[in-house]
Amino acid sequence: MDQTSQLGRANGDLSMQTHEPLNVVDGTTKTERGIILSKPLVLFIFVIFVLTLVTSSLLVYNFAACPKTDQLANVTKYELCRVAEAKLSLNETNKDIPKDRNIEVNDKKSATERNIAISKNEIEKVKDAEGKDVMNDTNLETPKEFRLPQNVKPENYYLNITPFFLENNFTFQGEVTILLTVFNETNEIIFHGVDLVFRDLKLLTEKDRRIIDILKTEEDKLRQFHTVTVRDKLEVGMQYLLIISYSGILNDDLHGFYRSSYEDGGVRKWIAVTQFQAMDARRAFPCWDEPAMKARFTITIGRPANMTSLSNMNSIKQSPHDRVEGYINDFYEESLPMSTYLVAFAVTDFSSKSKDTFSVWARDKVLPAASFALEIGSKILKFLENYYDIKFPLPKIDMIALPDFKNGAMENWGLLTFREIAMLYQQGVSATMDKVHVATVVAHEIAHQWFGNLVTPSWWRDLWLNEGFATYVEYVAVDAVEKSWNLTELCILDQVHNVFQLDALNSSHQLSVDVTASEETDAIFDKISYGKGAALLRMLNHILTDDIFNAGVTNYLKSKMYGNAEQKDLWAALTAVATQRNLKIDVAVVMDSWTLQTGFPVLTVNRDYGNQQIKFSQERFVLINETSSSQQAPLWWIPVSYTTASEQDFRSTRPKFWLEGVQSVVKDFPVKNEDWLIVNIQETGFYRVNYDTRNWQLLTAVLNDKNRFQEIHVINRAQIVDDAMNLALTGRLDYKTALDVVSYLAHERSYVPWKTGLSALGYIDTMLSNGEHYVEYGIYVDRLLQGAIRDVGWDIREDESVITAQHRVDLWASACHFENPDCIQNAIISFKNWSTSPDPDRFNDIPVDVRGIVYCMALRLGGVSEWQFALDRLPAAAPAERHRLLSVLGCTRTPHLLRRYLDMSLRNDSGIRKQDVVRVFSAVSNTAIGQPISFSFIRENWQNIRTYFGSISTLNHIVKVVTRRLNLQHEYEELKRFVSESCSDLGRPVRQVLETVHANVQWRKRNYQTIVDWLQEVNKKYKV
Repeated sequence: MDQTSQLGRANGDLSMQTHEPLNVVDGTTKTERGIILSKPLVLFIFVIFVLTLVTSSLLVYNFAACPKTDQLANVTKYELCRVAEAKLSLNETNKDIPKDRNIEVNDKKSATERNIAISKNEIEKVKDAEGKDVMNDTNLETPKEFRLPQNVKPENYYLNITPFFLENNFTFQGEVTILLTVFNETNEIIFHGVDLVFRDLKLLTEKDRRIIDILKTEEDKLRQFHTVTVRDKLEVGMQYLLIISYSGILNDDLHGFYRSSYEDGGVRKWIAVTQFQAMDARRAFPCWDEPAMKARFTITIGRPANMTSLSNMNSIKQSPHDRVEGYINDFYEESLPMSTYLVAFAVTDFSSKSKDTFSVWARDKVLPAASFALEIGSKILKFLENYYDIKFPLPKIDMIALPDFKNGAMENWGLLTFREIAMLYQQGVSATMDKVHVATVVAHEIAHQWFGNLVTPSWWRDLWLNEGFATYVEYVAVDAVEKSWNLTELCILDQVHNVFQLDALNSSHQLSVDVTASEETDAIFDKISYGKGAALLRMLNHILTDDIFNAGVTNYLKSKMYGNAEQKDLWAALTAVATQRNLKIDVAVVMDSWTLQTGFPVLTVNRDYGNQQIKFSQERFVLINETSSSQQAPLWWIPVSYTTASEQDFRSTRPKFWLEGVQSVVKDFPVKNEDWLIVNIQETGFYRVNYDTRNWQLLTAVLNDKNRFQEIHVINRAQIVDDAMNLALTGRLDYKTALDVVSYLAHERSYVPWKTGLSALGYIDTMLSNGEHYVEYGIYVDRLLQGAIRDVGWDIREDESVITAQHRVDLWASACHFENPDCIQNAIISFKNWSTSPDPDRFNDIPVDVRGIVYCMALRLGGVSEWQFALDRLPAAAPAERHRLLSVLGCTRTPHLLRRYLDMSLRNDSGIRKQDVVRVFSAVSNTAIGQPISFSFIRENWQNIRTYFGSISTLNHIVKVVTRRLNLQHEYEELKRFVSESCSDLGRPVRQVLETVHANVQWRKRNYQTIVDWLQEVNKKYKV
């Protein structure tokens, strides 16, 4: 319910009071019935009434017992009887704490069970206050020490948690007993907790169950700390039991322990799930919420009898809930040592499919679509057991597809959670590349079970060890089990070219970067940690060779299993194996130059054609050069591989020499003057390459020769296109040379170079789209596309590869973007046939791979009826189709429909889930018509947007997608003003947005006319 609705309801409640109106006359209070009361008497009666009310409330609060039947139907909207309380035996027998999770505690101070009512309003006040501290008060400074002290460490958590699914009062009850070991003498225990109301807290010695006197408890909301101060100092080496009963809100913010729902036959069904990475376990239970604080977890989940629960480990028994009729307690095996962010549990009514110890879970209607994930997941698990040379240590893996999930997926140990679109593949509904997407996401999360879960970074500064490795291995694993897909080439597009753009910003960050707040941690879950991490590991693999790299990774995992590590530990393991196998390399020296410095280099290669020498020099590649003369330029250890026209050896990817952290080096190089030279074979090194003018001319000549261009490896053809266009973008190469290189695509038929070319041209498309010469650009691109479009065709063949299928989509999407006549005809006819069919929700004969193109074209050329038809398909759409529809609804050229779409995305009753709102903003912002609408919308509605999401990472994504097309000076000024006034607290990501738009403005001023002149010249040449 939004603030306006809440205020309206409050005002309505005030107007509906039933007492008689009061009139005040001459110092007396007189009712309309004529009884006159003196002021002192009224005051006395009022005080007596208040005291009576308070006393009654306290008696009820402290002494009323929970009803034994505890029917949920009897729970009022604002109160919920505490359904369970953690209990330890404190009798004089001093029993040891049981190994089983059924820890019974009888508090001597409570002869009977106390009824502790949960006030939803009370919890919401806590939540609102903390949200205000973090989100709205930009003057608050983050404390320097927001890390927990190391005086005590958790060894075991015994967690009992029960969610309740009551409309307008979604809550959960928890009890946790934490076994602590003291490492430094202290009289304070400090731990994390957010949006939790503590109902009872006590501290006992583990050995004799002696109660420790607690002087006070305090909460530091900004740092999310709770501090328990005790009378006597805790002894080093002793163990204690911290026992807390608490309550919380089952939120709808997609983090912590949250609720989700779906429609089934017109009935809304609720589920409860978790998402704890990076720092949100503290929202579900009091804990030491840092990755180095590993512990064992013994979890009990209370759930309705008609539902099921899942957690990290296997269920070992069930019993009726001891407090709530109709509820069951599920008891789970004790876990291996793990970090809090990997703890997971879910309460759903989903069904499952299993294969050996591998299971997939989804709502009944879409469960058949989980079969592919089950099949490929079990294959990937077996491959990775061999790849890591370590058996998967848990007794099972569950994968669950969730209707609402903020991220694509999460690697919780033994319980992998996914968005439905990331786990479900349905033949005839999902596109070919959806299958690839499911496979790679599944591989990514399974890869984490070792790299991240078995061995965990000590702190988030080395997040890239988790995400970079899993990202790299997802390609390795899927390529191993689906060799025909040839995914290794896609790694270049996704994790090299795609990352260069972000890492070229001055506001990028080191790969290994320290963070000092939860918001900063969220901000590093970006392309740098994932894509750059993967690209550097790919580079290192080629430097060391597979045998050394794999052996070093295995040794690293085995030496650190169940513990924590830093990047230096991986470097040491790899160096040791390399030394054993007579490869002299200090991996730390090489790789620290890449992980501890921001950005990446451009390697400039200048050939001296007379002396047969070549000068290799490096500098950081940036979009905007802001380096002052006083700043020391970064230098990298650059592995240099190369080949020539005479050699044409594109297989030898190991470096032939190094730039060993120096600015330049001159090498004798006996290369024929007429031979082209290509550096960075198969683009294994994470750097760009620039050449002297003559070598660029030699490369351009061979590429534009349709009989010779295949002399160059397909990845290096893509590399040359990507480097040339981005060197021109920053002024390091003239655009004429770069566009002459790209023009070779007219006779290229391979996917990777074409995808690279279309991405590079896409930037020019965006920059020119509002200008008067956009027509010339469209003519040029259409001419480039003609041959490839003709060869790939519109019709889909059953036996074609996934690469061919995606190539067709990319080519036709580009052709349709410029209103290719064949595309228009196919789209209009196909969409009309579908929209006029008797049952469009069940029958759709448009080929799945091109549906997005057809839908978008129909909505772009159509009006309200076409848009409304697509919108009406959303409720019944399968996940893949829903994903597609959400994107194409932004294709309309009708402004009021785009505005309506944005409005809908911020309403809970619109059918658009919070997880999909960024997709809505992206879809609207992706056109020249929609971009200014979306930018105006966020400025007008920013406070509502902040209130609706409350997630800084989501806000950053929205700002990024709605501003990516801005390229005029006045737009940049408006953006700066908006950031300054409304969202300067968003941190590094919003600074990256500002820098990107600034670069767009500079590009337009510097290159607009150059591009127009070149386009007019080349179109004249082809008589267009």
